[in-house]
Amino acid sequence: MSTQVDTFGRPAIPAPVTGWRRLFGDWLLVGSATTVCHALGAVTALLLRMFLSPAQMGVWQALKLFLSYGNYANLGISKGAAREFNVALGHGHTDSARHGLNLAFAVNTISSLVYATVLLTVAAWIALDTGGRQGTTWAIGLAVVAALAVLSRYVTFHVTILRNAQAFAATSQLSLLEAVATLAIAAPATWLWGLPGLYGGTLGVLLVSLVFVRRHRVADLHFAWEWPEIRRLVGIGGPILLAGALSSLLRSLDKLMLLSYLGDGAYQLGCYSAALLVSTQLFGLGNMLSMVAAPRYGEIFGRTGSRRQTAQLAAQTTDLHAAAIVLPAGWAMVVAGPLLAWLLPDYRAGLPALPWLATGVVALVVAMPANRYLVAVDQQRRALFAVAVATGAAALGNHIALQRGLGLEGVAAATAGAYALFFVVQVAASLWPVLGWPSRLRYLGMLALAIGPTLAVAWHFSLQDSPATVFPATVVGHAVIVTLVWACCMAIGWQQGHWRAYMKRTEN
Repeated sequence: MSTQVDTFGRPAIPAPVTGWRRLFGDWLLVGSATTVCHALGAVTALLLRMFLSPAQMGVWQALKLFLSYGNYANLGISKGAAREFNVALGHGHTDSARHGLNLAFAVNTISSLVYATVLLTVAAWIALDTGGRQGTTWAIGLAVVAALAVLSRYVTFHVTILRNAQAFAATSQLSLLEAVATLAIAAPATWLWGLPGLYGGTLGVLLVSLVFVRRHRVADLHFAWEWPEIRRLVGIGGPILLAGALSSLLRSLDKLMLLSYLGDGAYQLGCYSAALLVSTQLFGLGNMLSMVAAPRYGEIFGRTGSRRQTAQLAAQTTDLHAAAIVLPAGWAMVVAGPLLAWLLPDYRAGLPALPWLATGVVALVVAMPANRYLVAVDQQRRALFAVAVATGAAALGNHIALQRGLGLEGVAAATAGAYALFFVVQVAASLWPVLGWPSRLRYLGMLALAIGPTLAVAWHFSLQDSPATVFPATVVGHAVIVTLVWACCMAIGWQQGHWRAYMKRTEN
């Protein structure tokens, strides 16, 4: 494998197996598709809320939670098998990994059928015991979720395999297809038949997705069973699954504690949701970047067997994560607050939380490569430790903020602090022990350059005025200045980070 030089002129950082240009191309492709999907999703969400009452929407949100719980029924074997397949693609010997995919397919199918049976049993009990229109609504909904649970596990597993095979053109097409189908099928069905129409429309969209993945699959899955290998794959994927569950808890702990600690928790959470609306979109952007980069780590580890080279690649792509997320985070801090204060005046009490949450999401996003590195090199238990520490810190920080009456801004500050701690612990448990000092200094220097000046300027502007009192011309001026600062930092990073030289290479 040919080498590159770091900022100090020493050989250090490898390229992805398929090259940097392919990585940038995949980012552009997936990012463009994600942007369109978010726009279509926003239109669909608005229409559904126009067609359904708040109570009906509450039922649907609860049913989606039950659907999400089905992801945990397989104990993580699908994640373990996908990880092994990704590594196998790097060294070119995929027979055993494909056998692992078949084992995961069998466990996925059986576990989702068991989960569906539980849901159907509960649905039947509700229908017989409760009765009435409300009971019928829940019973039908749970029965539909049972069918969705089986189908969605099949579709999701194929999508995971496609991503690990870096077939991002297919996954982007599927995302667009689902967004369009939801708007074209689920929304009209909801308008015509209400909540049952939404049930049927969602099932129809999933069937469309099923047909798509069947046509674009990269692996023909068959039933197989081998207890020792199943246990091994669960041992690999279980910690990944548990870390993901804890990560979801970490990102939702502030909402849960607002509801449980405050007498008017629902109102406070409603106000807080204005800031969450922005931070959730930022996190989605970062997750998209991570989703595209992650297969490269497993692939290069499979090709080289070197944790150091894999860590160096993860450290290098962290530059890109930081550069991509800090500009929209800066815009969110100076533009989104005033805009939301104008569009949603009833939610203004929650807007001071926005700068804190945006900063916290930046920390989460730049921690993602370190997290994905641990999965690639089969050290996912360390990722579990990092998220457990951060979750404990978030619980303690939010408790103190709520007990001392620091309000929504205090909760957001405590949450951002926990996210920052997660980044520190994650990097300390992953990249830092493997990287040499030149690479460590480069890592810290590039992160400081990419994040520091832009966020500092955005924070300065966000602290100057209340979001409700900033004039539109001032908002535009602040956004331009934040963009110029970011552009200057990127120009320096382009030279000092040797990105120009890297981009000339189409392959590793």
